[in-house]
Amino acid sequence: MNQNAAQAILFTEHTNWLRMIDQTKSQYKDLQNRLERALPQFDHTALMARVEQFQNRFIRHREVIDELRHEIKQHENHLQQLDQPNHLLLLTHINLRDQFNRFYDLYIELERDFDEFLA
Repeated sequence: MNQNAAQAILFTEHTNWLRMIDQTKSQYKDLQNRLERALPQFDHTALMARVEQFQNRFIRHREVIDELRHEIKQHENHLQQLDQPNHLLLLTHINLRDQFNRFYDLYIELERDFDEFLA
C-alpha cells in the first residue's frame, strides 16, 4: 500500500469518527430532553439521586466528546503536515481508535442504562 493510500485510510477513519461523534452529541441532547420531560414523575429522593447521576454522566460524556474531537483534529493536522505517516503518528492513530471505541462503548452503555431507568 502506498503512503497516499495509507493517509487516505486514516483520514477516512477520522471522518467516520467525527461523524459518529456529531451524531452522539445530538443523541445526548435527545437523552437530556427525555430526562427533563420525565423529571415531574421523579419526586422520590432515591430517584432524584439517579437523575443527578445521569445528568453528571451526560456532562462528562459531552466533555469527552469535546476532548476526543480535539485530539482527532490535532492528529489530522499532524498528518497533513507530513508527506507520509510515520511510526509515531500511526501509534497515535491506533491510540485514538482505542479511545474512540471505548468512548462509543461507554455511550452505548449509558444509553442502555438510561432506557432501563426510564422504563
